[in-house]
Amino acid sequence: MQTPDPNPSPLRRARVVTSLALWLLAAPALQALALAGLPVLNFSPGHVWNYLAYGLAAPWVGILLWRRHPRARVAAYVFLTLETWRGVHLRHWDAVWLALAWIALLQLPSARRDAPSVRPAEMRARLVRLFQGTSSGPRST
Repeated sequence: MQTPDPNPSPLRRARVVTSLALWLLAAPALQALALAGLPVLNFSPGHVWNYLAYGLAAPWVGILLWRRHPRARVAAYVFLTLETWRGVHLRHWDAVWLALAWIALLQLPSARRDAPSVRPAEMRARLVRLFQGTSSGPRST
């Protein structure tokens, strides 16, 4: 029988999730570099959408991943799917392959442990609890 470690180490983050979070948090700086004349991947100064996507959405998804928010994985999938479609539309194949690689890396067991999938039953229970107390005050049964 194995004895438990008397000094357990703190829960370590998965490298994939940490790397993706840092990449997304660096997106505003990469967009600024594109504005300065060094466009890479889907970053470019010509579209207003880029400032919203990389100035607001990417850092927000990075923060969710960093904080291990329950919806971080879904947010990452949505953002990376958007990146893939934008890359296909703009014919930036390096951006497409990078986004697809991040999606594939999020399937690794360590990433799935660190950023678990949304569970429908838990979400339904949370919504039921939320709406029970707000319609006409707490219900007594």
